[in-house]
Amino acid sequence: MLKWMRKKSLVFSSSLVLAIIFVILIVLMNSLSYYAQRQAVFKEFTTIGDKLHKQALANASLIAAAGEALKTGQTPPESDMEILKRLLNAMTEDDFLANAYYLSSDYTELEDQAEIKLLQISESMETLGMSAGSNYIAHADFFEAYQKALNNHAGLTDMYVDEYGEWIAYLAPIKDASGNTIAVMGLDYDYDKVSEQLSLLLLQNSAFAIIVSILAIALVIVLIRATIKPLRALVVQAKAAAGGDLTVQVPVSGENEIGQAGNAFNEMITSLRELTIHIEKTSTEVSQSSIALKETAGQTESAANEISTAIQNVASGAETQLVSSQECQRAMTEMAIGIQRIAESSSMVSELATDTSQLAAQGEQVMNKTVDQMHTIEQQVSGAAVVMQELNQSSSRIEDILSHISEVANQTNLLALNASIEAARAGEYGQGFAVVAHEIRKLAERSKQSSDEISEILQQISSRSQDVTLSLSQSANETRIGTELVNASGESFRAILQSIKQVSQQVQEVSAASEQMSAGSEEVAASMVELERMANNSASHSQEVAAASEEQLASVQEVASSAQQLQQLANELKEAVGRFKV
Repeated sequence: MLKWMRKKSLVFSSSLVLAIIFVILIVLMNSLSYYAQRQAVFKEFTTIGDKLHKQALANASLIAAAGEALKTGQTPPESDMEILKRLLNAMTEDDFLANAYYLSSDYTELEDQAEIKLLQISESMETLGMSAGSNYIAHADFFEAYQKALNNHAGLTDMYVDEYGEWIAYLAPIKDASGNTIAVMGLDYDYDKVSEQLSLLLLQNSAFAIIVSILAIALVIVLIRATIKPLRALVVQAKAAAGGDLTVQVPVSGENEIGQAGNAFNEMITSLRELTIHIEKTSTEVSQSSIALKETAGQTESAANEISTAIQNVASGAETQLVSSQECQRAMTEMAIGIQRIAESSSMVSELATDTSQLAAQGEQVMNKTVDQMHTIEQQVSGAAVVMQELNQSSSRIEDILSHISEVANQTNLLALNASIEAARAGEYGQGFAVVAHEIRKLAERSKQSSDEISEILQQISSRSQDVTLSLSQSANETRIGTELVNASGESFRAILQSIKQVSQQVQEVSAASEQMSAGSEEVAASMVELERMANNSASHSQEVAAASEEQLASVQEVASSAQQLQQLANELKEAVGRFKV
């Protein structure tokens, strides 16, 4: 069951758990309500019986006379019997009270039944075919309550069934002035009507509880979906960003932890997008500069070749050497201009690489803040699971307290039983104390029963709390997955930062080569001035100038090679940035 729920969404799992809890609560509440209403009805029946019993005691003399007459086989006075019958008929005016009658204190006990003489009955019993002076066959439950009434214990019977229907009877002793039991007053409550009324109340309560539970579950589902909706959007957009789409944005509608994570994610994506755009622009500028540098190096190489050719022609004549030296000087001027352009481009590329490195470092800091925020969310969800565990511990402590209450109720019940025994021994003087002991005993039994029911409810609540703890653990796992996705984005940023550092290093190498080439050009320029001034000695120094021109050509070739590498790195950087959609 738990494995199956882990595969479902958080909304479905939470809704299912809540539905189960509400169903259990509805069943428990309806059961308790039905029991309480049933007890209230029985208590009302007892109260009615007590009141009517007091009225019957006022006619104890008439009842005694009728009983004596029937015992001796005589016919009781008709006037007395008519008075008793009117009183019994008046008692049956209540909707639930079907029959009223007086039973003789004498009976004949059969095998599993008893035969009791009816002293007087209401008209409702006459319609059932019974008559005053006839014998009533009492079943075991009724006979047990009848014997208790003879022993001065008035009260209700359990539901019993006879040939006339289903009943709950109230039996109470009728005593004479001497305190002797001369008869038993009986009241029959129609159990079918009582059961129908209780069933109707149970149906009404169940319908109301079901409607309220459906509304509550619907409200909880709406709240849960509204709560986790931003988190789902965050996961989807994080996956898109990890795939290279930096145009995504998470809609934020709250200021809680999920809202803060959404804001941090949006800020991170904005910083990444700006950084990617800047890197793309910089890589384009670096590529263009490298192309210009390569063209300049090519021009410089051509100039150096021309210088080498001119120097070789120096030997053919001083005049030719002078003309060649002038041409070489002009070529050196162009080369100096080219070297200056290379130096400026290298400086610009170095500055752009430094700015790009700073932006990449800022992006890495934003990624670290996002990871910290995701960890904070995970810790808070874990904290909620700990709180649920503490609630389970509190439920256990309450169960211990209820166990003590149950033990006290048992001891009170035992003491009430002992008090009843002592009151019975005391005889007539202990009757009042026996009634009190009996009520204390009933109260102790109800206290024990209530504590047992509360303990059962707490156990079920503890079970449901454990299910909620598992759901919170699942939320922590989803948050952890989001953290891993953000870490993946951070790895991409670090790779970009490493590429930028490599570009900066190559730019520095180009700058160093430019400085070397500039130094070589200055040496060549000095040589050209000296060559022009010493035209007559050009033949003797032609070999030295040729060597210097070869060195210059080698420097130009190094610059061309560095420019080629710079262009390649710029293309690789541009290709890496092109994976991101801005």
